[in-house]
Amino acid sequence: MPRLMDILADEQLEEEQTSCEAMLLFWYVGEGDWVAEGDDLAEIETAKAVVVVKAPAAGVLREVLVREGDAVGSAQKLAVLECPEEG
Repeated sequence: MPRLMDILADEQLEEEQTSCEAMLLFWYVGEGDWVAEGDDLAEIETAKAVVVVKAPAAGVLREVLVREGDAVGSAQKLAVLECPEEG
């Protein structure tokens, strides 16, 4: 049975944030797309930098929870990745 993995806003976001919230600029992939571990998934813009969210494992992007243009908080759940069963 496949396992589900939450895609979270990177911890770097907490370091980059000031009093303003960050914003999800765009998704490189869409729901149903296969991604490899380390692939770029999305870009988040803060007042100081653009942070790229990477895939923590290989799998299929099952659900996008934050849309382009939405505000993002540090460690916020952005999407759900379905990973194939190991071994």
